[in-house]
Amino acid sequence: MRGKTFLKWFWLFLVLLLLAPVSGFAAKQEKSLVGEEVLYFSLPSTHDRLISYLSDYYGKYNLIMTFFPAAFTPI
Repeated sequence: MRGKTFLKWFWLFLVLLLLAPVSGFAAKQEKSLVGEEVLYFSLPSTHDRLISYLSDYYGKYNLIMTFFPAAFTPI
């Protein structure tokens, strides 16, 4: 019984060890957008005002863009 448990853990460890380089390779192929210049855009604000990135923020502030899938939606 003890030998079978050891073999199960051994094979699991071996499979995970073999899959680790594959997952790291897939992650390295994605291009990072950090430091890239964005296109000029306008978005509505919560204060019923249109905010233009070019005239309001470009060259004055740093911009951090994030994406929250399904945030603030009734799912």
